[in-house]
Amino acid sequence: MAITWSAALETGHRQIDLQHQELVVLINELTAALDARLPLTAVDNILPRLNGYVLFHFGTEEMLMSGLPAESRHAAAHCQAHRDFSKRIEALQQQVANGERPDLEPLAAYLLGWLTDHIMNTDRELVALLAPRSPAPPLR
Repeated sequence: MAITWSAALETGHRQIDLQHQELVVLINELTAALDARLPLTAVDNILPRLNGYVLFHFGTEEMLMSGLPAESRHAAAHCQAHRDFSKRIEALQQQVANGERPDLEPLAAYLLGWLTDHIMNTDRELVALLAPRSPAPPLR
């Protein structure tokens, strides 16, 4: 089970979209390792990279949101979604560290579904809120 990046997943914000593409690569790498039932050491190698990149990406989005004080409701819900996702990745890392093999189906469905839903809804809403702050293109 994998995500295929396409224009349908683009938010229209280049920085966010490039980071989402990298997240798709990392999540696909993790689900492929789980599908292939690779040793836990392989999964354990992917999880810190995924978690680190998730934290980097969420930091980028939260920095962009910091300029939207009038939209604190969006920012609060968006940041909570980030925390929930991070907790899930951290719990997965703990399972692997304890020598447990994560259950593939719920994990893959969660990661793939969460990312797609988050991009299509929450992140697109963020980009729409950021749009009025963007400078207008030069007139020709």
